[in-house]
Amino acid sequence: MANPQTANAAQAPDLEQAFGIFNELSERLTEAYGQLEARVATLSNQLESTRRERLSERAQKEHLADQLGVLLEALPAAVVLVDMRDRVDRFNPTAEQLFPGLAWGRRWSEVKSEVVAAEPAPGDWQLRDGRRVNVSQRPLNDRGRILVVVDTTDQRRLQERVERQDRLSAMGEMAAQLAHQIRTPLSTSVLYAGQLAKGSLNESQRQQFSEKLLDGLRHTEALVRDMLAFSRGGSFTATPVQLDDALHTALAALQPRLREMRAALHLRLESADCRRVVGNIDALAGAFTNLIDNALNHGGPGVAITIAARCEQEGSVLLSFDDDGPGIDPPLLSRIFDPFFTTRERGTGLGLAVVQAVVLEHGGSIHAGHSTTGGARFEIQLPTLPVDADSPSVAKEYVQ
Repeated sequence: MANPQTANAAQAPDLEQAFGIFNELSERLTEAYGQLEARVATLSNQLESTRRERLSERAQKEHLADQLGVLLEALPAAVVLVDMRDRVDRFNPTAEQLFPGLAWGRRWSEVKSEVVAAEPAPGDWQLRDGRRVNVSQRPLNDRGRILVVVDTTDQRRLQERVERQDRLSAMGEMAAQLAHQIRTPLSTSVLYAGQLAKGSLNESQRQQFSEKLLDGLRHTEALVRDMLAFSRGGSFTATPVQLDDALHTALAALQPRLREMRAALHLRLESADCRRVVGNIDALAGAFTNLIDNALNHGGPGVAITIAARCEQEGSVLLSFDDDGPGIDPPLLSRIFDPFFTTRERGTGLGLAVVQAVVLEHGGSIHAGHSTTGGARFEIQLPTLPVDADSPSVAKEYVQ
């Protein structure tokens, strides 16, 4: 039988080793717990800091949203937010006044059709109540789009009033010039009318005086007609116009004269994609008629006239009128658009002034120069409307 004291003595080292391992593990656990506790405290601080930042950001966003809301409420322009489904998502009071049928969730296309009567140009709407508005819109990524609508009715009226005053002032100056221009043919006509009143004239003299009287009266009539055309050159009702229609109207009016002058007319028109403008077909046809008539007057019998149209960048078309006549003297280039300036004995000096007035009112520009054949060249640049891109090019030649 074993001695208990001997057995306990043998187990003592094992117990000591076990206690040592236990103490070591306890210390490690204590250290790990301390580290874990410190990590938890750090994460808690970070979470609290993040929470405070988020709350601050949220408060700032709410403040910004409130400010934007106040701004939208106070804006004089109408603001409408439309979602990807074409549904009205938000709008301000000005928009509600401008579009009475506006309501959350309504289709914007329906609201627009109820209020808008016409769109003379992109971004330019005419409402059914007579007001005119300017519209701009921007996409909102995948949230839809935002429309800003500005009522320009009063601004347009003020602009028209200023332009009317300018025209009246110009007409006052023109009236003085016109009186000077009319004096000579009118005095001559009065003189020949006085001669015709005499009973002592034979038939040959009566015929001669009658022709001279008619010639003076026609010249006076042309002066008055051209002055009226010039004064109205910047005032017309604007609608979408195909330039080809205006050009053909001008050519139809000039057909007898083209035949009489045995003129060769060449048309070189590129694709019709860029020949649609906002304007007045009668005013444009009149301007084209004056340019062709100018070429006939200065080119003489057999003159060759080339009319070309070329699409330009940024939505515009370049029209050119060339002839092979004597051309324009360089010193006169700066004066040919001045009212009443003419180099022709029986010219009114208003034809090219009318052309310039019409072109400027259409938002375009006109320049005079020399053609490649040595004659005159007039270039007109006009802003255009987008149209379908399937129209073929046209190249025609007319020999009258």
